[in-house]
Amino acid sequence: MKNEKDVSQRARTKPPPTKGIVVLGNLKGGCGKSTVVFNLAVWLATAGNRPILVDLDPQRTLSDLVAVREEIGALPALDAPLHELPRLDGGLILVDQGAGGAAGVDKVLPEADLILVPVLPSQADIWATQRYLKMALVRRKTGARIALFINRAEPADTSRETREAQAALKAMAAMCEGAVVLPATLGRRIAYCRSLSEGLGVFEIRDRKAATEEFGRLANATMAML
Repeated sequence: MKNEKDVSQRARTKPPPTKGIVVLGNLKGGCGKSTVVFNLAVWLATAGNRPILVDLDPQRTLSDLVAVREEIGALPALDAPLHELPRLDGGLILVDQGAGGAAGVDKVLPEADLILVPVLPSQADIWATQRYLKMALVRRKTGARIALFINRAEPADTSRETREAQAALKAMAAMCEGAVVLPATLGRRIAYCRSLSEGLGVFEIRDRKAATEEFGRLANATMAML
């Protein structure tokens, strides 16, 4: 296992916030919510800010990932996810909302400070994202922000789907007050599959420079919105 300090320095560039509620959500299953929440939690923990995790996805993928990490003894450790939103005055909370009509949507979205929406570059995912944005705009609290980003992207200069999805997200964000498209994207990389199977952040896996750098950009862009 790599030294925690070295991992932290490679994965991030500035101190993360100490409080706020970040909800990972979309109506479309399989868009990478659990993978992003897990990696973001490890990224934060390497900087000394261990977030509270909330797993509202019936599949409990996030809970399984944390359990695998505990089994292998990886450091920094993460606390087992809760299955409902805690009532706290402070602290940083990451919520894996799950897809569709997962329990807690009406309770969680109004509490979110930031709603982070991963979107795969496909027309079905764009349609699902449009419907999710309508839900979020109605339910979010005053001042809450929405950030969209492309996940599992092919290179934009060669992928028509990625280019079209990015354009569609920008058009949607332009019509929603407080919504932005993050400049960072996550590519379709084997490192994220290994992250799932090994209970490690992508930046903890050897020889994964590209995944480490792109996830660092996404994580920094996300935290800068809190």
